[in-house]
Amino acid sequence: MELKTILFDFDGTIADTLPAAFDAFRYVFKKYDGKEMTDEDIVQYFGPIEDEMLRKHLEHKDKLNQAIEDFYEQYEKGHDREFEGLEKIQEMLEQFKEMDLNLGIVTGKSRRSLTFSLEALGIYDYFDVTIAGDDVKNPKPDKEGVEKCMKLLQNKPSEILFVGDSESDMAAGAAAGVKTAAAQWFSTVQTSDFKTEPDYTFTSISDFCQYIEGHQQAKKEKKIH
Repeated sequence: MELKTILFDFDGTIADTLPAAFDAFRYVFKKYDGKEMTDEDIVQYFGPIEDEMLRKHLEHKDKLNQAIEDFYEQYEKGHDREFEGLEKIQEMLEQFKEMDLNLGIVTGKSRRSLTFSLEALGIYDYFDVTIAGDDVKNPKPDKEGVEKCMKLLQNKPSEILFVGDSESDMAAGAAAGVKTAAAQWFSTVQTSDFKTEPDYTFTSISDFCQYIEGHQQAKKEKKIH
């Protein structure tokens, strides 16, 4: 792997925002449909952007527009807390930029929620490219988002590592022909049982950073010799 670019999923990989999303969906389904939803129930709806999830699954369609606004309001409120591992994530992104690696995001989140989270967490400027769910016709597990990043950054598949916490991340990366890494470093992850086997699995951010650092150092030494 001639690593030049690391692509990340967002929720559960770059930031522990899944609890905020779960709480916001729970609030909306309870308010409008009287449904009690577990995290597992909500994960089953993941794929399209939040607006489309509500459009598809909310029973009271006449309240859809207000439900969508309520979702985003609750999601933003969910950022008024400390985020697990945020300082380590910021240090990781800083380290990778110093290594002259391209950084990108491929997420099923809407552009609206992604931009809010990146800005609220102070990490917006680290990323060279971001592909949100609104930017693709076919969300993960389709390879479209990964291939869009590849084209924008003018990379070959062998130059990219895609890091995520869900089966759809591993499937999208494999379909695009890139190496994949399962991020299992937050308390809340979408799955630890992958049908599409990741090339690597990391249970801590520091282990992942050490691996990337070692890989890039070995590449430099190989060029010297």
